[in-house]
Amino acid sequence: MISELEALIQSKLQLENEDLNTVLSCFKLVHAKKNEQLLKSGAIADKIFFINKGCLRLYYSTEDHAVATRFMAFEGTFLTSIVSFISREPSVEYIEAVENSELLAISYDDFFRLRNTIPQWDKMYIYILEYGLTVITSKLSSLLTQNAAERYRNLLKNNPELIQRLSNANLASYLNISPETLSRIKSQI
Repeated sequence: MISELEALIQSKLQLENEDLNTVLSCFKLVHAKKNEQLLKSGAIADKIFFINKGCLRLYYSTEDHAVATRFMAFEGTFLTSIVSFISREPSVEYIEAVENSELLAISYDDFFRLRNTIPQWDKMYIYILEYGLTVITSKLSSLLTQNAAERYRNLLKNNPELIQRLSNANLASYLNISPETLSRIKSQI
């Protein structure tokens, strides 16, 4: 259950067994049911989730209940509302389980305690920040430079798992298009 996380940590940090055990002991198993909210807008993000199995969605919801998905996280990735987690300010985002999911969660307090007690843990912090930055930049670039059909084709080519595992509503939200537009694009490809 923890082996994928352990492998990722060791690939980035090469910790001694004692330090690795300390790190792993900070992660707690969380089972999230499909559609369960793990973070609500207005709450402070107090955990980072590592996805062992399943899928989490990070999204915004407007006053008129329109939804915009910022990120979909699958197995082997971390997810939190990073601005809220770092700043300790209320989140403007939601985190929801898209599928029944098995997660490993580390609290804010444990995460930053590790930064103070295991110097190599900063490399994991940098890894998480860099990963988040590249994902955000890539998504912003696609929204600014590609039309809806190009974004769908790009996703089909580079990340077909998203298309296979997500509902049309979640996929449309991720692509920042309406479900109707997504249906039209799919029928033309």
